[in-house]
Amino acid sequence: MKKLGILLLVVFLVGIGAGCIWENTGTSTTPAATSNTSSPKVVLQPKHYPTEELLKNMRSIKQFTYLENTSMILHVRISQGNVTRDEGNVTVIYKRKGYIDLDSKEADVNTTTRTFPGGAAVFSRQIIKDDEIYVFSSGTWQKMTNETLGIDPETILNLTWEYNIVSFVAKYLQEEPSNTTIENDTQLLYYQITKEDLDAMTKLFIGSNANMTFNVTNGILEVRFRDGVLVGGRITYQMEIRIWGKDIYGQGFEVYEKGHVYDEFVVRDINVKKPVKKPLSYRA
Repeated sequence: MKKLGILLLVVFLVGIGAGCIWENTGTSTTPAATSNTSSPKVVLQPKHYPTEELLKNMRSIKQFTYLENTSMILHVRISQGNVTRDEGNVTVIYKRKGYIDLDSKEADVNTTTRTFPGGAAVFSRQIIKDDEIYVFSSGTWQKMTNETLGIDPETILNLTWEYNIVSFVAKYLQEEPSNTTIENDTQLLYYQITKEDLDAMTKLFIGSNANMTFNVTNGILEVRFRDGVLVGGRITYQMEIRIWGKDIYGQGFEVYEKGHVYDEFVVRDINVKKPVKKPLSYRA
């Protein structure tokens, strides 16, 4: 249905795993005339880093590369006049590989998007260079402006530097976690995401549209450190979206979507600087 294409305009997002407690056990045997004896197991616990030390390590990050998988499952209903149609579930899966340079304020992010039912793949790329945003889509580079974004590009840039993975995690490390644990040689911390931050992240990826409202709730951030270094994380939350419009005959309709978002990411190549180049040609 053509109206479902609207979904692709409103779906994104800013996404952690767990393992098992590790053991280092040693046994020794002593020769004897009739039997061997074993020493008791010794369980070595990983070091627990205080949040102050974790935060200090986070603030030393100038560049990083991340891999991110995001799945969004939304149940869709379309209302027109007195008729409401249940369109079932729509699932959107994003796979991203991105490079962020917090020191130079540069970024280069590749995204592959698949939407189900159907499963068709769409590739896009975003480059931030010299305070400008360039997007590659459908074989063409375009420089983003207030008209193309529906929001001031400077606002998008400010949100990007505040809500990228490293800056976002560092922000919550300054708060009291709701829970902490150590599993599989990995230190995990859990936080409740504020309504303000949920709205800001959604605004970053959806933009501003007078014909759309959204409500995001129940946000949980889980961050994962190994040897005091950020290695990954996960963000989950629930989402409701309402979109109003008119069809080709001028009849009004409303699209209502409700579901949840699951975002998981891995951080690597910390403080490894990589080149970011603006496209040679683009549409303004």
